[in-house]
This record gives sequence, C-alpha cells and structure tokens, in this order.
Amino acid sequence: MLTCREMSELGSDIIEGDLRLSTRWAVFMHLKMCSRCTLYIKQLKLTSAVLQQLPLNTTAVDSAAILEKLQERDK
Repeated sequence: MLTCREMSELGSDIIEGDLRLSTRWAVFMHLKMCSRCTLYIKQLKLTSAVLQQLPLNTTAVDSAAILEKLQERDK
C-alpha cells in the first residue's frame, strides 16, 4: 500500500495518468481509504485545469485572474 508521502510524490503522474497498472491500482486503493489524499489529488487536478486555461505569454501571471478562475470553476 502506498503512503501519503508516496502519493504526493506521484501527484503529477496521477493527474496525467502516467502510471503502470500496479501503481494505478495502489493509488486507487489508497484514495479509497484516505480522504486527505483524495482532496490533495482533486486540488492538483483543479490547479492544473486552471493553469491550462490561462494564456501563455511573457508577462507576469496575474494572481487575481487565477483566483477568479478558481472561484468560477467552484460554482
């Protein structure tokens, strides 16, 4: 069984779906038992989705725009 630390280290691979079958099964089992890791993975997915919607440019990232996107998505 995976530990919470291992889950956090696998975070990017989990949301991108880049896992071997055995690891995918271990992640599934851990998430069934651990509400904190379930919330963590949901937060990672949300963060990734919001960042992918932001336009790519060379100017600084507007943190207010990021917060606005998060609030819109939460509704």
